[in-house]
Amino acid sequence: MIKNKWQEYKEKGGTTPLDLFNFNVEKVSDEIKESRMSICLSCPELLQTTKQCKKCGCFMQLKTQLKPSKCPIGKW
Repeated sequence: MIKNKWQEYKEKGGTTPLDLFNFNVEKVSDEIKESRMSICLSCPELLQTTKQCKKCGCFMQLKTQLKPSKCPIGKW
């Protein structure tokens, strides 16, 4: 079976943008989401204008909401 990039990323423990609409993917509390985003905002790998991570390409205001999400460089 040929895997696309999203499938490969998910197998490594990542999430995809579509996971925001999946009711089976658990969301974190507002406190955890804000803590994660605070870490991202001080990270040199974050594109400040779009709040997009240079390492994984994700929009962090969305990714930080999903419980199974992980920082690509291990900050959270």
